[in-house]
Amino acid sequence: MNIWQRLKKAKVVGVDFDGTLSEGECYTNDEVLKAIPRLDVIEKVNELSKTKFIVIFTARRIHLAEASIRWLNHHEVQYQAISFQKTPCDILIDDKVMNVDDFMVKEVN
Repeated sequence: MNIWQRLKKAKVVGVDFDGTLSEGECYTNDEVLKAIPRLDVIEKVNELSKTKFIVIFTARRIHLAEASIRWLNHHEVQYQAISFQKTPCDILIDDKVMNVDDFMVKEVN
């Protein structure tokens, strides 16, 4: 099953924050609030949210939770939950993930 078929069947979609919804990485509240949105990604996530349960996930520290939620609301990101730890989902949208099938295609060196 290809990625688009998996997305179509998915009920819960995890969406990464840094590098996916916003440019770069954030380590302070000020950086979070000033993060540049990736509007094209937000638009697609908002479209997905009409039929999927969207979980925003991030490896950010919990002290950035309030600023992160403010950023999401300010940029009108449609989501149902946010998690600051690994979260179960049917499919993951992330800037740093490698699919296992892609991994197996080439030598590791």
